[in-house]
Amino acid sequence: MRIFLSRDEIATITDCVQGAAQCKVLTDNKILFIKDRNGLPHVTLEAVQNPKHLRFNDNLEHNVEPSFDWMD
Repeated sequence: MRIFLSRDEIATITDCVQGAAQCKVLTDNKILFIKDRNGLPHVTLEAVQNPKHLRFNDNLEHNVEPSFDWMD
């Protein structure tokens, strides 16, 4: 069962009070979160403990555009 962390817990984890600053810290640390319409992040404990699920393969990042050489 996934339960969202409280506002106080998110503030403690990110060491920030403002929602925008919290989002920046979470993004910089590759932690998955959801923003509500007020711009405040909502994050689960599982996402904090396992941030690796957002890390991509370096080879894929550099090969963004597909090769259309075969069409010539």
